[in-house]
Amino acid sequence: MDNGSPFLHELVILDFHLSSDNDYKSFLSQSQKNSSCNHITSMINSNVSLIIIVTINQKDTMYYEKLTPFIHEFPDRSIRWLLESPENIRGLLLVIAKDIAEKIDYTGIQRLERTFIDDSLRKREADIILKVPFTDDQGNISREVIIYILIEAQSTIDKFMSFRILHYITQIWDMQRQEWENQDISPSECQFHPVLPVVFYTGKQQWKSPLEIKQLVDLPYLLTEFVPHLKLLFFNLKATPPEQLIRYNHPFGWILQVIQKEESDSDDFRDTLSKALEHLDRIPLEEQSNWEKLVYFLCVFVNYRRPKAERSDFFKIINTTVADKTRREELRKMGETIAQSLIEEGREEGREEGREEGRVEGRAELLIKLLQWKFGLITPIISEKIRGIHQIDKLDELFDCVISARTIEDVKSVLKL
Repeated sequence: MDNGSPFLHELVILDFHLSSDNDYKSFLSQSQKNSSCNHITSMINSNVSLIIIVTINQKDTMYYEKLTPFIHEFPDRSIRWLLESPENIRGLLLVIAKDIAEKIDYTGIQRLERTFIDDSLRKREADIILKVPFTDDQGNISREVIIYILIEAQSTIDKFMSFRILHYITQIWDMQRQEWENQDISPSECQFHPVLPVVFYTGKQQWKSPLEIKQLVDLPYLLTEFVPHLKLLFFNLKATPPEQLIRYNHPFGWILQVIQKEESDSDDFRDTLSKALEHLDRIPLEEQSNWEKLVYFLCVFVNYRRPKAERSDFFKIINTTVADKTRREELRKMGETIAQSLIEEGREEGREEGREEGRVEGRAELLIKLLQWKFGLITPIISEKIRGIHQIDKLDELFDCVISARTIEDVKSVLKL
């Protein structure tokens, strides 16, 4: 292990199941090697896992506050987070529409903080609305264009996708119309921005649903011209040939390849990850912020998407690939941030598990008291049997049985004693 980079060290610690004294000693032994964090440990009792608190250095607090929300929302919001970077928007458009990608001035991108997605769909979708300068053939900015990106993250196929996109586009135009009214702009000076609709589909299921409005309409030939024409830029990540993603050697294309390989075997994923990291390491230092975003994504992606048994190996690849000293320092901060965030997440899950255990224990004790009230003293074997039931629904079923039971033998029969 490279003691100069605590990143791998932190995530290996997170994979421990600290339920025994040996695990406790192992944790202390490893944590003493890391001087960048202060680890406070306490054993509650022999039946409760070790509580770990990691305090990040004060100088890294802002780094932690900036990145930790991404970790908590990673399964649902990771692609959207990547596309906050104009350079990654460029990388995506190079893959799906190179001619359009080359007409956009990425230095002037404005992000419109608005969403049109219904609350019921936000677990499976995210959207991004961008206003971008569009250039003419001479490279001069000629107009502004809206790019609307809908990220469809789940495998459920929506037959009415094209209709929904059309609905979102009209909402964008209505938003623009309201701005004209508020600014008292003359209608003669008003023209809607063109909207480029992009559907970014990351699901596994083959997409067979219509992508044109006319396919949703029971349409006689004579009425064809009266149906709105809408073309979508539909990007099906899992169905795109891997070589197409990296055709222009853009860093974001290499990230897309890693995402595409998330369920491949260990050797295939290792090869793809290694190549991606080699190319990311060539990103100029003046583009450091995007390097940080992309590498941070890979770190969390490995932690969420790959089996635990593989993670140490993949984190080692990440560590050893980064050569620049400044970037290795950033990698150290990433490791501490991920460690802190995941520990807090685990601690909250532990609290919830503790609450559930408390409910089960309380229900069991109440059931024992009910038996004692109804039948007098009961044998220890009955009490132990009830306390050994850890599913609250089974305790509820037994509760009903006790209420209706005529004798203690009826209860013992249900408990199979």
